[in-house]
Amino acid sequence: MSDQTILKWFPFAFPLFFVGMWLLITGLIGFMSGWFGLQQWYADDGSEEPLLKLRGQSGRMGMGVQLNNCLTLSAYNSGLGISIWRLFSLFQKPLLVPWNEIEAEPSSSFFMPMVKLQLGKPSNGTLKISAQSWHNLVAAAGPAASFQLPDAPPVDKGATVKAALIQWVVITAIFGTFVLVTSKSQPGGPLSPFLAYAIPAAVAGIIVLIRLARS
Repeated sequence: MSDQTILKWFPFAFPLFFVGMWLLITGLIGFMSGWFGLQQWYADDGSEEPLLKLRGQSGRMGMGVQLNNCLTLSAYNSGLGISIWRLFSLFQKPLLVPWNEIEAEPSSSFFMPMVKLQLGKPSNGTLKISAQSWHNLVAAAGPAASFQLPDAPPVDKGATVKAALIQWVVITAIFGTFVLVTSKSQPGGPLSPFLAYAIPAAVAGIIVLIRLARS
């Protein structure tokens, strides 16, 4: 096939290729996260109004699928609502898991306190989320829940802030060192240590603060 033929068909073929790849990626997310299995049992029909809705949440589902800042977690009278941004959920329906079919156990991720939720009895899937978010959801549903709520031990906010500070220091140290080392091979010479660490520190600080605010 000549270069001219490729250039001629590229504007038509690339959008089809991109759409096909995106459908494949979102399908793999649904499969590897266990979402497809969960929605067979816990599809949300939209008949309830949430008592609390937390947007922009992060979590890990199923076979290690990391869903960063794209989950919406909702507390309902009857259970926990889980949905994902429509862009990433072409095939994934919103979930509503009854409270009495959830078991929570303490966990952690990169120094931050988390909870790992077993969804279903027996378990049909797992979801790991911020311990503070879980505490807020259970507290919102507590007064009116129609099921026995899972455990939600109180979260020490001081410990959460301390963990976020450790995250910030570690991220800054790793990326600052990377910038400093790689700058030595550049024509202009190495950056000053201040500049090498200041930019990663600012970016990491913004990310950590956003995550704290969303929890």
